[in-house]
Amino acid sequence: MNQAIPRQSTPEGVTGRRTPTLQPPWRMRFEDSDRCGIVLGSDPRHVGIARDWAYRNARSPRRAAFPLVLAVSLLVTNAQQHSRSGDPGGTVRVTLHRKPHTYTLTVTDDGPRPDQPIRFPRPRKPTEPLEATGNGLLMLDELSVSWDWTGNAGESLTVRALIDRSGEQWAGAPSTKV
Repeated sequence: MNQAIPRQSTPEGVTGRRTPTLQPPWRMRFEDSDRCGIVLGSDPRHVGIARDWAYRNARSPRRAAFPLVLAVSLLVTNAQQHSRSGDPGGTVRVTLHRKPHTYTLTVTDDGPRPDQPIRFPRPRKPTEPLEATGNGLLMLDELSVSWDWTGNAGESLTVRALIDRSGEQWAGAPSTKV
């Protein structure tokens, strides 16, 4: 994985337009040591990279990090499946702010695909528990203290979740290995 945001260069014949020289994933840097971020691409394997990144950056025992890691997985998957982030060249930006008792997780997509209706995140009625899709935001609702979203129709959408850092509610959760 790249260590920093890549240099950008101007392609020949294009004035003032800058394009990245490296493809995601790459890390975002912040001056605040309690903030970190990663930019992921459209490759579905980047969901696994996001989970690994969340475990490493949680700075908490695995059981306490469980809701954060699952929330990252759900939101990155949703961004790739339901926005231009899942198209070739698409990106998903994930940031984490660690506070003494909570994590604030934000996931930003590239906005809606041109051929799809504009939808905003809202939990659906529960589907079959064993279905592969359809329960992501319901699960996020259970994993987080609260969540919301910001964005304008046709533009990027950011989902933000506040997650309890203690992990006490997951004391009985199965141990997960990366």
